[in-house]
Amino acid sequence: MPTIRPRCRNMTGAGNSFLVSILIATLVGACANEQDAADLILTNGKFFTANESAIDASTVAIRDGRFLFVGSNSGASEFSGPDTRSVDLGGATVIPGIVDTHTHPGLISRTTDNITLPAYATKEEVLESVAQYAANNPDAEFIVGGYWQTALFDENGPHKSDLDDVVSDRPVVLVDSSGHAQWVNSKTLEVLGIDKNTPDPVPGLSFFHRDANGEPTGWVFEFAIRRQMRELGMRGTPDPETLKDVLDYFSSLGVVTLFDGGNSGAGDQIYEILAEMDKNGELPLRYEGNYHIITPDQIPGAIDSMKSLKARFGGDRLKINTIKIHYDGTHEVATSGVIEPFIDTDDENRGGLIMDTVELSEFITELDAEDIDLHLHTVGDRATRSALDAVESVRGKLERPLRIQVTLCHLELIADEDFPRFRELGVAANYTPQWHGGWIDGSQYTLGQERFDRMYRAQPLIDDGAVVTFSSDIVSTFEWETHRGNPYMGMQIGHTRIEPEFEDPTRVRLPLSEQLSRVDLVMGYTINGARQLNMAAETGSIQVGKWADLVVLNKNLFEVKSNEIRYVKPTAVLMEGELVHGQLD
Repeated sequence: MPTIRPRCRNMTGAGNSFLVSILIATLVGACANEQDAADLILTNGKFFTANESAIDASTVAIRDGRFLFVGSNSGASEFSGPDTRSVDLGGATVIPGIVDTHTHPGLISRTTDNITLPAYATKEEVLESVAQYAANNPDAEFIVGGYWQTALFDENGPHKSDLDDVVSDRPVVLVDSSGHAQWVNSKTLEVLGIDKNTPDPVPGLSFFHRDANGEPTGWVFEFAIRRQMRELGMRGTPDPETLKDVLDYFSSLGVVTLFDGGNSGAGDQIYEILAEMDKNGELPLRYEGNYHIITPDQIPGAIDSMKSLKARFGGDRLKINTIKIHYDGTHEVATSGVIEPFIDTDDENRGGLIMDTVELSEFITELDAEDIDLHLHTVGDRATRSALDAVESVRGKLERPLRIQVTLCHLELIADEDFPRFRELGVAANYTPQWHGGWIDGSQYTLGQERFDRMYRAQPLIDDGAVVTFSSDIVSTFEWETHRGNPYMGMQIGHTRIEPEFEDPTRVRLPLSEQLSRVDLVMGYTINGARQLNMAAETGSIQVGKWADLVVLNKNLFEVKSNEIRYVKPTAVLMEGELVHGQLD
């Protein structure tokens, strides 16, 4: 099994070996009684525990859904009783249950009727696909889908007139590959009531690209039309069966806990479905929800809105303890908050933030008082610095660390001097490694090559002992059906920096120093993910007293060829000691 480097940060639930020893000794003595014997013993496994105090094991014993023993084969006999089931794993590799700390099952359930454009299509192919879809679906009131590459267009972006030429009788909305800009036709603007007099919701972040006369051109940024689309039913209605299928998919891959990255205003609908599933015992994993802020006018009522969601929908496995803020945009469309201006801009454009540092500090202070966690979308280095400054300011005023967990997600660009601040301030860093091979294209044209070549850096944070977590962040049926949500795909790309879609094994995404180790990737998908969600005392590692969450794999994740990691699959998934997928023997 792999070795693991010491960290600068103590691991939650792993530091007090003295108390663990006492617990084990107590349990061993108690096993003289049949009622104290294990329900299940798994032997001859290669267990990667994610517990730094004892990283490897060969046997575990489970009782009442928790780990009773973790250690060697010889030690397990003390926990065997007449009703204990024992399974020989035959040397199979076992890891803790996976924690996906940022993804969007709810959004996926709303995109089942969307048009899916050909991958890496040309402008002409995009228009042809839309025309064909329109012809095949004459009764569709509107056409919504994606994705088109931002790199297809220059700084003036796409234009509504091109879409008008193929569909002019109903709205067309096409999302770009970054997921943060839309190409719309004239009918869309007309139906949504948008013209030259319509103000930009958040200048520099959520806004309308305009011509010299101030007329919207059909290139729309971030969330400028999302609310109107939702009100008119153009964002899609969540499909309960699709939502269930998506969660079953994650569960089959070993995901036992996930964090919902936001539902863009449809939280009530999504959580109503999930709450019903939870009530009926149909929720196959733990689901951490949130209240999602996408426009500034949501901020004053956000805490009350989150509490309302929690009161109405919170249950056994569905929990709502967090507020998510889209703090900035994306590099591909030059809306992310960056320290130095985007290249080739006359206005010294540095992107936009939904609020300034002072406002964020005040909001974090309120959240800390209410014990509500904060999850921030921070793509640019200025957005990241602003968030860290806000946390530092609040800690200074309170003269103590925060009681809540603040997590910054995506972190595509971080200034070198800000890396140490994550550990110092107790801020978690969440990455989406399936992007790290360059699947989403276009930021090189806005950032320039130098910044482009130092994107997606997690290694400095790992080396410094910060809490670094990994997630899938998929938002559409297309990404789900093409397995972008597969955590082993994420591990492969995070390890190789090569995008399998390109079918070019030499096309490595710089910097090479960011080819993360498999150990660090697994730690980020397990114990660190549990830390981010304040669940490390209960899950995230194979450790006495914790929930018996584990994944038995068909291949050795740590030894399989680097370009075959994505083919690793669970043969069995246990959640709280119960088999939820596959077979043990």
